[in-house]
Amino acid sequence: MKMKFNVNNNGTMEVFQARDDGPVYVAVYEPEKDGKREERSSTIISPGDFITMLNWYRYQKEHGNESLNF
Repeated sequence: MKMKFNVNNNGTMEVFQARDDGPVYVAVYEPEKDGKREERSSTIISPGDFITMLNWYRYQKEHGNESLNF
């Protein structure tokens, strides 16, 4: 499953998981120029780390850290 998000610099972020409980692939692309897009960065997140990240996010929101300030 692939998810695509517009990011605040007119680029895009794509999040993809090829199989259930598999790694999560994240790629960030520069704004499209002349019909081409250049990858700015990419990373692979393990399933366990992805769940930890979501749990951390939920915990912060539930405990009043609405803007995720540190």
